[in-house]
Amino acid sequence: MSVGSAITKALLGSALAALANCAGMPGHSACAFFPGDGACGRPPVSADNGATIATAHYFANDGNSAYEKQFQALLAQSRIDALDRANGTGRFGRDWRDVQNSGFHDTYQALQRLAKPLGETELAPAQGKAGEGHFTGRWRMSRQTLYLDAAARASAPKTFSFSGLQARSVEIVLRQAGQYPVDISGTCNGPLAIRASGRSTTVAGASPFHLGLPVAETSVSLFPDETLTRCDLRITSTVAPAGAPLTLLREEVADPWIAGLDSRYDRCPVPDSTGLEELDRVFYASRWLSQTCALSLGSPTLLRKSRDGFNAKVETLLGRRLPDSAFDKADPELPLDFSNAPKLRLIYLSSLEFKADFSGRVMERLIRHHAALGTKVRILVTDVLEREKDDTMLHRLASEFPNVELQEYRWQADHGAPLDEQISQLHKTHHIKMLATLAEEPGRSRVIIGGRNIHDGFLFHKPVDLTRYPDLEQYGKTDGFSLNYYSNWSDFDIEIADQATVETLAAHLSTIWLRDADTNLSRPFSIPVPGGSPRGVARHFISVPYEDGHALEAYFVELIDTAEHHIEIVNPYLNLTPDIARAFDRALAKGVKIDVVGRIDLKGDIGGRFLTALNKLFVERYGDRINIREFKAPDVVLHSKIMMIDERLVAISSVNLNNRSFFHDSENGMVVLDPAFYRRMKPVYDDYLAHSRPVATNVTISWAYRLLFSDSSVRQAF
Repeated sequence: MSVGSAITKALLGSALAALANCAGMPGHSACAFFPGDGACGRPPVSADNGATIATAHYFANDGNSAYEKQFQALLAQSRIDALDRANGTGRFGRDWRDVQNSGFHDTYQALQRLAKPLGETELAPAQGKAGEGHFTGRWRMSRQTLYLDAAARASAPKTFSFSGLQARSVEIVLRQAGQYPVDISGTCNGPLAIRASGRSTTVAGASPFHLGLPVAETSVSLFPDETLTRCDLRITSTVAPAGAPLTLLREEVADPWIAGLDSRYDRCPVPDSTGLEELDRVFYASRWLSQTCALSLGSPTLLRKSRDGFNAKVETLLGRRLPDSAFDKADPELPLDFSNAPKLRLIYLSSLEFKADFSGRVMERLIRHHAALGTKVRILVTDVLEREKDDTMLHRLASEFPNVELQEYRWQADHGAPLDEQISQLHKTHHIKMLATLAEEPGRSRVIIGGRNIHDGFLFHKPVDLTRYPDLEQYGKTDGFSLNYYSNWSDFDIEIADQATVETLAAHLSTIWLRDADTNLSRPFSIPVPGGSPRGVARHFISVPYEDGHALEAYFVELIDTAEHHIEIVNPYLNLTPDIARAFDRALAKGVKIDVVGRIDLKGDIGGRFLTALNKLFVERYGDRINIREFKAPDVVLHSKIMMIDERLVAISSVNLNNRSFFHDSENGMVVLDPAFYRRMKPVYDDYLAHSRPVATNVTISWAYRLLFSDSSVRQAF
């Protein structure tokens, strides 16, 4: 047993014993809940239900003790937050000691001891050598959705992979994607629990079973036993009485390669800080923000123009670019030549939105081609921003090709959460932007990150006419709170072709793909180790602010505080958090020059008038101290997110300089510490300058907006 595991078990022992004493009492539950338990459901966590904690026996004793200790601190803090919400303790009200329950006290204190490392801003290097590690400890609730459509084309036998990797419990939600009832029958090689219409049954291994999935939205879930690795099913209906075969496979058993990618974490060599400049020290330091080690950037492609940005995604999947005539005609059913398309093992597409417009339909067709060849496809989008036709397009794709797995992100507040958190369910979004493709052929893997979504607003000045295509959405509203919104956005992406870097970023995104289904907590990707020289100049980060203690905000504060001469920013949203505002003030006080190219008038965005008022508040506060310029390209709204410090560091990301990015939305980006890369980026920044003009500092803001945004919870929603 490792020392770390022994300490963990010792710390948890008293909590488990105390809770065992109350487990048999009326009104108490003995269900394990750390952080979710599919077998017991997701009950409220309170002093009265005796929810037990179980971590140590879920973590394998495989030499990963330093990594486990870091991860357990995050898990423990997540449990403390849940206990505080449910009991009105901590930041939600009373002192936890005021709860009259000894089991609760023991649990809370054990969790506090486990979470203690979170009090340190930076992580101290652990023992061990730099390189890759793999974590397979069981800690999460796995929930995946299998979309079924009786009318889906049965061109070949199909396979759906469910992941039990690192999972305490696995749930497969069956979702109706068509207009006809579906019948499902078959056998599995292990026990299977079925929950339908509020009733549960268990089927023994090798025993036949049958269930129906009506057209109406119903709750049907499958819970495969940990010994179950395969189900052989047949899907039938009145429109397809002969049926079609569908195989369910446990992914980590059937595909060791993807299991290796999904379980990976990295041990990052941290250089001796002696003699390092402060900017270098902050760049290489490890923190609670999920980051990769320093990576090779190679010679990345900078994607400033909208067509270049879209064509980079097309070329990644098609092997060739679309000609200008394709954009001029804007026909979503244009002929596509796949003769030079790469053979891909995995496609990751993560975006705020995936719209059923020209852009979305072309991307869907490209993905469809690879899905038909058996490529594993993983798509992440935000549920609350998808309209009916967007959903229909993606659900149809996933139902026709079960190797296309779709996650539609929707955050749910804990039971007993305060009102502001309940409301935030309506506006928390998945804001990570990445297209990663891992190819079988050398040199053809790619990753693209930046700010663009799959939406025609990032490609065309005005909405294209899609009336000939009734399955596509005609986006076009230009103001107000509407999911039919449309603006032409000026944005920026970066494309990287270095094979090792592409694989690393895909593995990093896997920590989000395999997050806990109940809490959205994801595991960290790296730990620091001493000695050695970092092998690259770029680091990728992923932020989930409501689960990592707002680590991205702390990172941005650190970066701003290191500036000695000049900070150059391109960002349309200027609603600074209090901590970042104070960092701006400190930088200005010591003589750092700050230049901002923004877009004060955000008409065209969802809630553009509110966002404009917030930007004016920024101008009012900083207009006499910061060179603020308004991006004014004709009929174009700025959407790029770039920050450059002292002509040495460049951050290209999805991160807006608003409260939302640091408190509510998941984000990602690449930070590069390299003067040569800054010199490549400087013409991009200068181009934004050339399309901007100075902002008038005598702004007018109504008393109603001032009153509205004096409430911090309201400000955080924008």
